[in-house]
Amino acid sequence: MAPPRKKRRAPGEGHPVALRLPTDVMKRIDAKTKQTGWPINRVVINELAAFPDLEEQAKLGQLVRDMEIILARYGSRIAVADLAEPLLHAVDDVLAAKTEGELQARLDKLRVLRSAMVKTTKE
Repeated sequence: MAPPRKKRRAPGEGHPVALRLPTDVMKRIDAKTKQTGWPINRVVINELAAFPDLEEQAKLGQLVRDMEIILARYGSRIAVADLAEPLLHAVDDVLAAKTEGELQARLDKLRVLRSAMVKTTKE
């Protein structure tokens, strides 16, 4: 004797699924059913349908964090570049110094600029 045939679903008919949900998930779904007035099935369907969007949002969040790191590194390089030009001018001033007192004042300026540059690169 042949096995009984399976009943075919009509187009657009849903698929029956039995779920055991964790307590925290069920509380969230119950809260949404009370808030919206929709049946539990509709809330679960909406939650499942929103899942791919949530994955995309998580990916976007990761990309934003990566961009924050890149911008911080770029900002650090810009700060060093901003200090490089005055540092080169200070070196030129030291090399052009004529007297001992003038040389000491220009060396102090050079030390200040270089310490600012070192501090920026460490951060």
